[in-house]
Amino acid sequence: MPNQNDFSPYSPAEIRAFTPRVMRWGFGTVMAVIVFIAMLGLWRIELDHRAMNEIVANDQTAVKMLFRMQLSARDRILALLGAVHTEDPFVRDSGIQRFYGLGGDFVAARAQLAGLDLDGTARALLARQSEQVARIRPLLARVIEHLESGRRAEAQQLMLDRVVPAQNQMIETLTALQEHEILEMYKRVASVREAQKRAGLLFLLVGLAGVLLTWRILLQITRRMGGLIAHLLDASERLRESNLDLKFQKLALDEHNIVSISDVNGNIISVNDKFCEASQYSREELLGRNHRLLKSGRHSSAFYEDMWSTISTGKVWHGEICNRRKDGTFYWVASTILPFVDEDGLPSQYVSVRTDITAVKEAQRVLERSRDEMERLVQVRTIELAEREEMLRSITNAAQDAVVLIDHAGLITYWNPAAASMFGYTEAEAMGQNLHDLVVPERYLGQHRTGFARFIESGEGPLIGRVVAIQAKRRTGEEFPAEIAISAVRLRGQWGAVGIVRDATEHKQAEERLQLLATTDTLTGICNRRRFDEVLADEIRRAARFSSPLSLILFDIDHFKRINDTFGHQAGDQVLIELARVIGGAIRATDLFARWGGEEFMVLAPGCDLNAARLLAEKLRVLLENRRFANVGQVTCSFGVAAYVPGDDADSLMRSVDRCLYRAKAAGRNRVETHALSLTVAG
Repeated sequence: MPNQNDFSPYSPAEIRAFTPRVMRWGFGTVMAVIVFIAMLGLWRIELDHRAMNEIVANDQTAVKMLFRMQLSARDRILALLGAVHTEDPFVRDSGIQRFYGLGGDFVAARAQLAGLDLDGTARALLARQSEQVARIRPLLARVIEHLESGRRAEAQQLMLDRVVPAQNQMIETLTALQEHEILEMYKRVASVREAQKRAGLLFLLVGLAGVLLTWRILLQITRRMGGLIAHLLDASERLRESNLDLKFQKLALDEHNIVSISDVNGNIISVNDKFCEASQYSREELLGRNHRLLKSGRHSSAFYEDMWSTISTGKVWHGEICNRRKDGTFYWVASTILPFVDEDGLPSQYVSVRTDITAVKEAQRVLERSRDEMERLVQVRTIELAEREEMLRSITNAAQDAVVLIDHAGLITYWNPAAASMFGYTEAEAMGQNLHDLVVPERYLGQHRTGFARFIESGEGPLIGRVVAIQAKRRTGEEFPAEIAISAVRLRGQWGAVGIVRDATEHKQAEERLQLLATTDTLTGICNRRRFDEVLADEIRRAARFSSPLSLILFDIDHFKRINDTFGHQAGDQVLIELARVIGGAIRATDLFARWGGEEFMVLAPGCDLNAARLLAEKLRVLLENRRFANVGQVTCSFGVAAYVPGDDADSLMRSVDRCLYRAKAAGRNRVETHALSLTVAG
């Protein structure tokens, strides 16, 4: 039987000596490999963590910035739409300011997005979006320019025809970029998972080899690697769920759109308040119901088949849908349906984002009217307008009052024959001239121009809608009183005015005659008692305020009844007339002479104290005593004089002077009596 030594070149001693050395080297080598594998695994795990963190940070930031850009772009258009459709200038200015503020948010979000790690496709989509922004920016500037110029209709038309379609294209580009980023995120996560699987297989093979040498070390390494891989997979799953939740929240919380979420069968899972408001259904009535609840019957079966074939394959569908409200009325929405796919690539839910475009559709229907119908309506309106203009011209030409129309610059655009007759300028001479320069006196020009400048800004002013008395001038430079009624008219977005002017010369003269009759004694032509009472009250207030002297003289004709009985009432009237003329010529211009009643007269002497008034009364008494009245002879008068003292009013002053006159008559007539001094002159 052969010996072991026959088959081995080493002796048993050599083998015994060599085996521990080989085991030590082998164990050391295995340990080194295991350590190397462990370090390599830890390094690989760290790389996977970093890659995952970079994916999460980059993609979440990209999705967040895209959401901000979509929200800012949509809010800007909504703000501008609000400014376009409001008639309130304050609301319009607020909308424009909000539009500019949101532009900063959009630019900041886009700058942050551009700084991220994006692939070529994303960069191309971002470049396309920049081109679309560049095309829409001048359109938005024109809309704002129209608004600030008061051309709201042009702004609305520009928004409907160009801005809204361009904005929709830009939103579509942002949506495509967002979808691309989400797909790329899924791809990168899948790549990291594949790398993790390969690393796990490598660890398994090395672990099997290590089990032959040291099952304990391999077991520890395998457990550790298994735990790390499980943790990484769990983190990846949580990241995917977080991204889905973020997207759902972003879409559902978009309060400016109609948002709903449905399952793969079209049954409604969630709706926002805008959806309920647009459809008139409550949230309880909608949840669990199929979207067919809102079908209007306006679309064919092929329309819905195309929509379902698109979204069921995981693609995004865009289109316009007519829905039916709860009350049976219809409304149009621009819809975007986004399918969310599961791990198998099949749709699990559908998120629908809608914008109400009913007003846009209504506008389109108006614009789609036949041209013949529009031309017919225009022709009819043109004929009606011409007839109305002719009728208005006939009326204004026949009017006795001047009718004048001016534009926002104050230039005359209409001048009827009555205006030509009143002011002296023919229609050809007046047309195109500045109205204020033509008919306003020089001293009033500044006031009228200032008021007109305020009027053309708002169409309002203190003269609008009222009949106002003014001073006007004719071509000859003659000024005359006029009454004018002004109404504001808005022509081509600017304020003008139409005025109806009436020559008030005769009216003014009649008023003056009435005023004269109301304040003048008809027999003597001097002031009557009513006028005297008004002036007396004013002079008492002035005397009280400035502590100036004021005196009152009351006198009547002695034995006037005897004159009437002896010579007749006509002779008595002649005495009154001649006495008024004589006294009126003997007093100061500042004194007020009035017939108090019957044969009694009053003289109000401002600035005269009691002594000066007494001397004036004596002068008048002597003047009358020495005069011979026709057919009557000598006429004498008795005088009472009183001066104002602080605390007096009209009644108390009149009582004082009346008592003085009574004393003069009681003392024998033809004399002057005052408060403290009596002067008697024989008759």
